[in-house]
Order: sequence, then structure tokens, then C-alpha cells
Amino acid sequence: MKGMKERLVKKIKLITTVKTLKHGLALHKSNIDRTIHHLRDEIVAESGQSKSCVTPTLLELEDAEEQSLEEERGLLLEFEENCPPGGEDSVVFYTTGLRGVRKTFEACRRVRFLLENHKVMFRERDVSMDSEFREEMWRLLGGKVTSPRLFIRGRYIGGAEEVVALNENGKLKKLLQGISQVDSPCESCENERFLICSSCNGSSKVLVDHHVEESSNNDKVWTRCRECNENGLVKCPLCT
Repeated sequence: MKGMKERLVKKIKLITTVKTLKHGLALHKSNIDRTIHHLRDEIVAESGQSKSCVTPTLLELEDAEEQSLEEERGLLLEFEENCPPGGEDSVVFYTTGLRGVRKTFEACRRVRFLLENHKVMFRERDVSMDSEFREEMWRLLGGKVTSPRLFIRGRYIGGAEEVVALNENGKLKKLLQGISQVDSPCESCENERFLICSSCNGSSKVLVDHHVEESSNNDKVWTRCRECNENGLVKCPLCT
């Protein structure tokens, strides 16, 4: 009998403890809710917004994005429309890898550095590696100009001086908005922009077909490889 009374007393004490704990948790939650509502009212009062809209609405975000796009289009329209092949919605950069003229080489490297710093994808066309790129650049600009030359979305931006100036006043970043971001080197060429021709193995010449089996080493007939450029290279299909 005495044991039953002791167990009953323990249960009553446990129930009382649980009730006290629940009451304490409810009170704590109530205090947190009041604090949150108080902070919300302060934010509303400081921002001048209605209580139903403390954060920007989806419509406001869309309006801001549309305004940014309009500014970008307006800035782009300031430049001459002159679109290189494949440059309608991309960045095309004519450059040279030759160090013969140090000033030209350094200018190209400076523009490349700015493009890489903005982490955008661009089509680099080295005029020293492929004469077709050089002829293409001259045709676009109407004369035998030197690289570097930058085009963005079918608009001619300029040479090194113009690009550097645009970067310093913040306009280059705006012009590059919306261009795909680069996340890794080209899977095909590792950003070398060219691949060795598989038809001639980089020699830029191949043996004439009807002489392959019949001719000896002394009377082989060679012809210019039609698959590559004068350096035995083919353009990377992914990044040029």
C-alpha cells in the first residue's frame, strides 16, 4: 500500500513538471513571436512599405531587371554595328600570339586579361595562327589594321585603348552582362583555340591519292592539305 502511494506521488510530481515545462515553452515562443513582429514593424516604419510587403515583389524585381537590360541595350547601341561571323550573341576577340612587335603583343595580352577577369566566354581568333582570321579582321574594319580588336554582340568595341577605358569607367562590365560565364577550359583544345590537323598530322600537305600505293619514295606527289590552314592546324570547333 505504501509503495502504491509513493508511485502516485511521483506521477503527480512528474505531471506538474511537464505542465510547467510546456507553459515555459509556450511563453518563450510567445516572446519570440512578439520580438519578430516588433522587428517587422520597425523595418516597415523605416522603409515606408506596407505591412503586407516588406520585401520587393516579383514585379519590382522584374522591372529592375528590365531596366538593367534597357540600359545595356542603350549602351551597346552607341557602338558601330559590325558583326564578325558567329558573333551575333557572343564576344569575338582578334589577337596575335607573335611577340615580334612587343607593343601589339602586350596590347593583346591586356585585353585578354580583362576578358578573363570578367570571367566571360569569348571567341579568340589569333591572326598569327591563321591568315583567314587576319583577312576576316581586315575585311570587317576596311583596312590592314592591327590587333587586338574586340567585338561584342555584333558591335565593334575597339582596340586596346578603347577597351581599357571602358573597363575603367565600368562600361565594359555592363557590355558583357548576359554573356555566358566560363567555368572551365575548353574540353577540346584546353583554350589553345587550334588543334593539329588529323589528315596531315600538322604538315599541311598530303600525298596525292593515286600515287599513294604506286609511287616510290623518290617520286611521291604531294599536295596542299585542304582540311587545315598554312600551319597545319584546324580551328577548335567549340571555342573559335
